Amino acid sequence: MNHLQIIFKQMRQRALSTWLTLLSVALGVGLAIAVLLAQRHAHALFGQNDFGFDILIGPKGSPLQLSLNTIYHLDKPPGTISYSVYEKLIRGGPWFGLSRTAIPLAVGDNYEGFTIIGTVPKLFGGDDDGKVNPDGGGAQEYRVGKRYTLASGTCFHLRRFEAVVGSDIAARKQAGHGGLKIGDTFHATHGMGNQEGPPDIHPEIWTVVGVLAPTHTAADRSIYIPLVSFYAIQEHEAGLEHIAAVQAAESRTTLPAPSPPPPASTQEEEPYTLAPDGTITLRVPKEEWQISAILVKSRSGLTALALVDQVNKGTQASAVNPASVMGDFFRTFLTPFTRLFLLISLLVTLLATIGILVSIYNAVSARRREIAILRALGATRTRILLLVSLEAGWIGLLGGLTGLVLGHLLAAAGSAYLERIMGQGIPWRAFSAEELLYVAAATVLAFLAGLAPALLAYRTPVAENLTE
Repeated sequence: MNHLQIIFKQMRQRALSTWLTLLSVALGVGLAIAVLLAQRHAHALFGQNDFGFDILIGPKGSPLQLSLNTIYHLDKPPGTISYSVYEKLIRGGPWFGLSRTAIPLAVGDNYEGFTIIGTVPKLFGGDDDGKVNPDGGGAQEYRVGKRYTLASGTCFHLRRFEAVVGSDIAARKQAGHGGLKIGDTFHATHGMGNQEGPPDIHPEIWTVVGVLAPTHTAADRSIYIPLVSFYAIQEHEAGLEHIAAVQAAESRTTLPAPSPPPPASTQEEEPYTLAPDGTITLRVPKEEWQISAILVKSRSGLTALALVDQVNKGTQASAVNPASVMGDFFRTFLTPFTRLFLLISLLVTLLATIGILVSIYNAVSARRREIAILRALGATRTRILLLVSLEAGWIGLLGGLTGLVLGHLLAAAGSAYLERIMGQGIPWRAFSAEELLYVAAATVLAFLAGLAPALLAYRTPVAENLTE
């Protein structure tokens, strides 16, 4: 029998102990691989500096909250700013000329949990009528050198109840899991999709006219509507007050339920009128418009610094560099946690190798007679030492390879979760040299752990154990 045959025979003789030890190695290595993947790709996800815009303008408050909400659609919107801030960038004033592009965004509603964003056709390179430049040259960049483009359909008209949906939403429709496709209509629901109680559904109806090409960002799970149609939504307060009154009446069964809200004809005047061609004419003056944020691409690094300084000196809004904010976020919050989890995984791997040592040591103690027989048949002390050490190394190698697969499966689950909550996952299928090095290190560590029982086998007296 060659070395491998003898090793596998020994492993089969104590299969339960071998499998449990191998599983412990796999868990330790798998956790470490998952942490390494998260550490490497989370930096690319949250600490990236290749945004297609270099300034975010939003309300005064937390720069991190503004960046997380605007870029990844996480956390709640920090508030609103006046639409006049956007006009100062595009129509003259102290900030005019400092920006190459400026895109306003307004959030506050959702459809089936997908964020609805009010914006302008310029985001997709379209004009006010929704006509897009065929080469897509005028569209906003979401990454350096990558622009928003339409996979199918057309861009929305600036003054109609039309919408462009992200690629994931259209894919869900094709798979029969909800979603929207071109030609579908939908109502917007007040809020960001995590409110308790009955939904407050707006009566306005939007029609999907286009599908966004995949971007692998939160945009793939977003619905874009004209900014004008966003302001055409009726006031939310009356609906919320009516829901609260209905819930209060249901809790007091002895009292009659409140009467429904008055008919639309007797309510406050609609904030818009609709022309026969579907064009919206707002009654709400621009002075009352509010937006959530503005994506700004400055003309140069110097103009970016000047714009951020001028905006922050005022009282209307604040300006931040998203790459700097997200880099600080990664270094401050994510890096310590990933290092902690990596340390835990290292300890688990170390405990697994100790388990290998104990398991094989006990096996050698119980197989002294077999070792003596091997010696009597001509096996040298060196071969006995090598056989026991290689057995430990094989357990480490098999556990490490199993852990490599397990780590990527854990990363796949984490990627799916990130994609569900923010529309962007991590490339969990990608392998790196550091993962293979970790598996090799676990194998070497297991081999070294087998030296202690191997030395015990090395010193086994032949005559004494054969006599017993």
